[in-house]
Amino acid sequence: MQDVTDLAFMRTLQRLGSLPDFFVTPYFRSTPTTCAMGEENLRCIRENETGVPIFAQLAGSDPDALARDAERLLSLPIAGINLNAGCPSPLVNRHHAGAGLLRDLPRFSRCLAALRRVVPRGMFSVKCRLGWDSPGEFPRLLELLADAAPDALMVHARTRRQLYGGCPNADAAAQAVRILSCPVLGNGDITTPQQAADWLRITPAGILIGRGAVRNPFIFRMLRGGPAPSRVEMASYFLSLSEEIARTLHTRRTPAGHCNRLKKYLAFCYPDFTPEQEYILRRATDIDTMLRILTAPAS
Repeated sequence: MQDVTDLAFMRTLQRLGSLPDFFVTPYFRSTPTTCAMGEENLRCIRENETGVPIFAQLAGSDPDALARDAERLLSLPIAGINLNAGCPSPLVNRHHAGAGLLRDLPRFSRCLAALRRVVPRGMFSVKCRLGWDSPGEFPRLLELLADAAPDALMVHARTRRQLYGGCPNADAAAQAVRILSCPVLGNGDITTPQQAADWLRITPAGILIGRGAVRNPFIFRMLRGGPAPSRVEMASYFLSLSEEIARTLHTRRTPAGHCNRLKKYLAFCYPDFTPEQEYILRRATDIDTMLRILTAPAS
């Protein structure tokens, strides 16, 4: 997740003892005129101290640029390359990247083929939505994916039109499992062990958890049979995250910048606070004020 599942979050999960099986970086933006080597994303790879494998995610729409940047990223200690064909951001889609690739299937096919040529077997995955407008587009996408032969497909089981609303389409994910020879991982609104178990019956190769992990980073511990977090543990999450944000910002840290960075994560956590707490957190300009709310004992 862009600007959220970053180095600070990875380090926080390690401190909490709740790590996933693998990470995916925020996306590296790849264009013909811009090399995708964004420094903050590179730090996720170079400074990954967790011991958990990490995939480098590329977002772009030019086959040659994607292949160029994939080759450069492959020189780093990564588990593989992931093509983002799911991001619904209007800015990203305007440049035909992310889910924008799903509006131009010949371009999507060329991007898949270019990456397949340069990424070694076992290291190329694609994250894809069901289509731009309608799930009816998904069968054709599956044909293109079958031709490209990625090593794994990560399905966000919504269309781009749905953004993050509506229920993920489990039947479409099951269709991908039946048709493709590669592992298919499910994604969409997985926030509890029960939802994870339900999805694993559909995509037994695995699942992806993004927004749910930011709201409850102990979800990975819970999926391994551990307990749900206590109020004290959730307070420790926010404190650790604030400290890791300060660590990653280091010389560029300002009070306002620190607060604004923390708010990017809190956007997924606001439902767990009262309206009054959310109001203060959204408008806070100093970390101490934020932490007083985030780490306060339950009333």
